[in-house]
Amino acid sequence: MKPEERRRAIVALVQNEKTVQVDALAERLAVSRMTIHRDLDLLESRGLLRKDRGSATAESSLLFESNFHYREQMEQAEKRALARAARALIEPGNVIMLDDSTTTLAICDELETIEHVTVISNSLAVCERLRSLTNVQLILTGGNYSDTLQGFYGLICEQTLSRLRADWAFLSASAAIGTALYHQDQEVVRMKRSLMAAAERSVLMLTAGKFSTRALNHFADLPEFQRIFIDRGLDETTVRRLRQAGITFDLV
Repeated sequence: MKPEERRRAIVALVQNEKTVQVDALAERLAVSRMTIHRDLDLLESRGLLRKDRGSATAESSLLFESNFHYREQMEQAEKRALARAARALIEPGNVIMLDDSTTTLAICDELETIEHVTVISNSLAVCERLRSLTNVQLILTGGNYSDTLQGFYGLICEQTLSRLRADWAFLSASAAIGTALYHQDQEVVRMKRSLMAAAERSVLMLTAGKFSTRALNHFADLPEFQRIFIDRGLDETTVRRLRQAGITFDLV
């Protein structure tokens, strides 16, 4: 098991069991206690858990729920389905923008079959996924780096986006309340607005769980998007309410 795979396994175990002993982790993952201690130190620095006297405890704060490394592990099948739907919009030669969400990150796995595509993003994870693909021209915005969010933000990021144009911008949100979208972080909100302003058309990708969560800062309304993809797990009540509000979307 590679180190990052092992650390993802540790996070999953801690989230499922709330508290796990170091000895139990070492036995389950077939590594030394020292290796587990190093992993826990790193995961604690990322805000993914708390290390305390021979055990690891789940961190359940809002900061944790916004953490990239946690979000990357959640609803993976749903995100792959959304990515396949989004891929159908992209044509050879297109310029696309991807935000820093783990939902749009899944699009990276769909781009290898496109003859040529330019990808603009503020996401370090997007860079890591695409940097070896010869058919992808990759442009990173730069800016102030956040390890928690695995992305670049601030004035440099926003100014870079304001000087670029794209065919499509693909975005997600932390929460959908009614027909409005929200995110916890103000800098992320500004980045998402910059992406939308720089693209001819914007696409929203939402897992069903976003309709049952809450976040602080409003960043967009559903009618601002030319295409909306939501996973099929969305409950019938919410489906009906959105359609009654005149929102056009695809369940995928």
